[in-house]
Amino acid sequence: ANIERMDAMLQDLIGIAAIETGQIKIEPESIDVSEVIEESVMNAAAVFRDRELSIRIELADGLPKLKADRDNLHQIISHLLSNAALCSPNGSEVIVRAQVQPEMSDYLLFSVADHGGGIATDDRQRAFHRMYRADNPLIQGLGETGIGLSIAKTLVEAQGGRIWVESVMGDGSTFTFVLPINPRTEQAESV
Repeated sequence: ANIERMDAMLQDLIGIAAIETGQIKIEPESIDVSEVIEESVMNAAAVFRDRELSIRIELADGLPKLKADRDNLHQIISHLLSNAALCSPNGSEVIVRAQVQPEMSDYLLFSVADHGGGIATDDRQRAFHRMYRADNPLIQGLGETGIGLSIAKTLVEAQGGRIWVESVMGDGSTFTFVLPINPRTEQAESV
């Protein structure tokens, strides 16, 4: 478990270095969203099992293939799952959803909802800023190390998406992001 935790921290540091040097490579491919979500959930299973958390996956019927970077999508979902696991009380449930909403039919909407303590209104804007902490969270209601959500935000935005958090104090938080189903290519944008 410690080796996995250290590996995750190392990957976060490598991710930060890539972000800071502008070396994020987006390699879009047609992907099955359900496969990426299930893979991310399986990778987080040990942490969820240790904390006696359950995960519910709610995928809308007929989800379209998404043209996105598979590894980046996996990393985004993994960071959100990690945060949810770390801030949720033992024995609670985390819900992962994917759907297309009628009012945003060109985008696929993903969300990870927890039943943690929630994030104060004043802290919600800072949730995606890079911060460092030792043992105590800098923002109550976040369970992560201070860089995972920043990386998730950067990866979402690099693929033309947007990420945000909604939270109710004492009831939990829902981190939501949208990605374009068929993003415009640089070539199409230059025409």
